[in-house]
Amino acid sequence: MVYIRIKKIKNIDYVYLVESKWNKEKHTSQQIIKQYLGPVAQMNINKIPEEYRNESTIIKFLSSHNLDLSKSTKYNESLQEKLLEMLKSNEINNLIKFYNEYTKLNYLLIDFYEKILIPVLYKIGDQWENGEIDVSTEHVCSNAVNNLIDLINQKNTKISKSYGDTKSIVLCIPEGELHSIGCKIIESLLLEKEYKVYNITSPLPTNSINTYLTNIKFGLLLISVTLEENLDSVIRFLKEIRNSCNIPIIIGGKAIKLASKSQIQLLEKYDKVYFDFEKLDNLITNIKILIDNYD
Repeated sequence: MVYIRIKKIKNIDYVYLVESKWNKEKHTSQQIIKQYLGPVAQMNINKIPEEYRNESTIIKFLSSHNLDLSKSTKYNESLQEKLLEMLKSNEINNLIKFYNEYTKLNYLLIDFYEKILIPVLYKIGDQWENGEIDVSTEHVCSNAVNNLIDLINQKNTKISKSYGDTKSIVLCIPEGELHSIGCKIIESLLLEKEYKVYNITSPLPTNSINTYLTNIKFGLLLISVTLEENLDSVIRFLKEIRNSCNIPIIIGGKAIKLASKSQIQLLEKYDKVYFDFEKLDNLITNIKILIDNYD
């Protein structure tokens, strides 16, 4: 059984998703924390994993705290429509005002990206593919998103922790890839966590990226690939990287879902390669685990 538990620490209530399991050896029920959901003051429906939202215990908790799923979904959709129109008209001042008002409601940066901005980016892509918007409008939206993230980073970026160079993170895209907003969002979340980040998400040749990497010290490499035709570039890039270092590598992006079985096998040939950009909170957690265990 899964339920939500509130724990008070220094007069602040924190919320945890807990699973109750029967311990056959001890003949007693054992509570296992599955996920930390944050302070009660910042609690919202989006914090609860979708697979647990229909559990009776979860529904009861949501009801007692006035958190209605259908209302939350409609609220998010209305915000997405507002954001989409502002991006199309490149209203930068209104965009940053929109973000500020959203986070003032006790929503986090990751909520803004995961529940509002990223769904809008998918909508823009779908509208362009379906001919509902032209390429100029798509570029205007992309530029507006980049400017918005830059402004968010100016507001949220903290002084990097004293992790040392081997705890730094490099973000890049393979040769031929033009989509870098995904990496920019991840960079924004990492900067908020006070990591030192090298963002080299420019469409550079593989040998140029590799040369740059040999001249810096870092502890983790993250590669984002959106277009299916760039998967082979990633495989070649990985081969070169593994000739010079054995640092953890995370690969993700839309193209991974389209990879063939043989391409996945080639990617998995290299040790310490991980694929998962689906849930940003899980990605940031995995990055922390990998970077903290780097030796």
